[in-house]
Amino acid sequence: QLFELRGRGFCKLNQALLTLIPKCADANELRDYRPICLIHLVAKIFTRVISLRLAPRLGGLVSPNQNAFIPARRLHDNFVLVEQSLKLLHQLKAPRIMLKLDLTRAFDSLSWPFLFEVLGQYGFGPQFREWIAILLTMSSTRVMVNGEPGPPIWLRCGLRQGDPVSPQLFVLAVDTLSRLMRRAHDYRILQPLHPRRAIPAISLYADDVMIFCHATQDDVAAIKGILALFGQASGLRVNYAKSSATILHGEPTTAEMINQLGCPVVELPITY
Repeated sequence: QLFELRGRGFCKLNQALLTLIPKCADANELRDYRPICLIHLVAKIFTRVISLRLAPRLGGLVSPNQNAFIPARRLHDNFVLVEQSLKLLHQLKAPRIMLKLDLTRAFDSLSWPFLFEVLGQYGFGPQFREWIAILLTMSSTRVMVNGEPGPPIWLRCGLRQGDPVSPQLFVLAVDTLSRLMRRAHDYRILQPLHPRRAIPAISLYADDVMIFCHATQDDVAAIKGILALFGQASGLRVNYAKSSATILHGEPTTAEMINQLGCPVVELPITY
């Protein structure tokens, strides 16, 4: 019935039970626990089939600077990309800024209308999008309290962690930020990072985002505008309090420009 887009009653098989796993032996506060969702097997079988069909095509759809959940791409590629870009910009001895951004509750905040629009732009047909719509809109979560499931909580945005197809849908959606950055460079809204080398302005690993830009008022304002536009459309907003900016060969006034973003300024080395 689900294959034929008849989703009536599927909500009973599309529930997840949320329970807490203690992180330590003497856990007594909420932060000492890790939430985990157990999704019904029938829903996971269907999403697993979709995931297996989608996986071979992801490499041709997603930009090369996104390496999460894509076959034949590795986390190490992101590290090398950022490291080599940093070295080239350091050797250039010109003012540049590196932003390490944190997306607030990324998996939980993704807008469903935005996701369906992105899938349509990628060329996914109505049947595929309807499958995803049924899986998302008929999903609910029940919190286990003292071993008993509570009332259902109906979901209105986000993707469920533990669902096989969720990571793939997320990288397709977040890749829009990479395309926005590339379009901004094509239209000279953002300046090229290097006069002779093609240095990617953004590196993505799922919701981990690194951005390079010129240490100028115009570039910082453009980056802020792009991130705000992306956040408004997708629901994936930047938590600037948990983000950081690193200045390369900057002037004393550069730190004042970063105050526009509201993220702390940190010096190298940083953890990535």
